[in-house]
Amino acid sequence: MNVDTSSRKEQRAFGLVMAAAIVVVTLIHWLIRGHLVTWPFYLSGAFLVLGLAAPAALKPVFVVWMKFALVLNWIMTRLLLSIIFYLMITPTRVLMRIFSDDPLKRRFEPDAETYWEEPDEQPDDPARYENMF
Repeated sequence: MNVDTSSRKEQRAFGLVMAAAIVVVTLIHWLIRGHLVTWPFYLSGAFLVLGLAAPAALKPVFVVWMKFALVLNWIMTRLLLSIIFYLMITPTRVLMRIFSDDPLKRRFEPDAETYWEEPDEQPDDPARYENMF
């Protein structure tokens, strides 16, 4: 993630996005919990004003936020890939081994003269190729 934290445009975008995100999260909290907390609106206003008027003032917060994002990215990537591997790919492999399925036909057959498979019969009608699906 290569974000130029010294860019005024990136700092302004960070301020505006943070202001909008804080408002959205606060409104979702209000819809779920039923009571409205007001202090996040002040924080959102501060991000909005600083993002529009003085984006450079947001640089320290932006730098810390990007470092946090990089750490979170590193952790979540490994966590999600591990979950996908151990909860989806590993059980699929175990089931394929149990039912002895070999979709790539990689098993060695000592009695086979050749591993060549005849291709499927292709249609002779040229119109068939115009509408493949």
